[in-house]
Amino acid sequence: MAIGTEERVVVFDADKCSGCRICELVCSMRHHGEYNPKKSLIRIMANEEAGVYVPILDIQCHFCGECVEACPLEALSISELGEAVIARKNATIGSFPIPLSSMTGT
Repeated sequence: MAIGTEERVVVFDADKCSGCRICELVCSMRHHGEYNPKKSLIRIMANEEAGVYVPILDIQCHFCGECVEACPLEALSISELGEAVIARKNATIGSFPIPLSSMTGT
């Protein structure tokens, strides 16, 4: 049975992310036909000094999975909402569902 977009979340493993931002490039190419991270529906917020990266999804994300497939370190995955909630309760500090945000005007 196919999972509806309202029942999916992108799960992020912070322990795996290197901050390469390939996910941003792939997303912008898929949705806008150009490599432009400012047009991506996923954004990596970075604290370079601490080596901490946190992605944020635009509320317009349809969970196409292109960012997940492109991630060379498998830091992203798509999960059903219920599974993600359970995973979050049992997760290490580095694994969590990505928050949704309205990134309009950026």
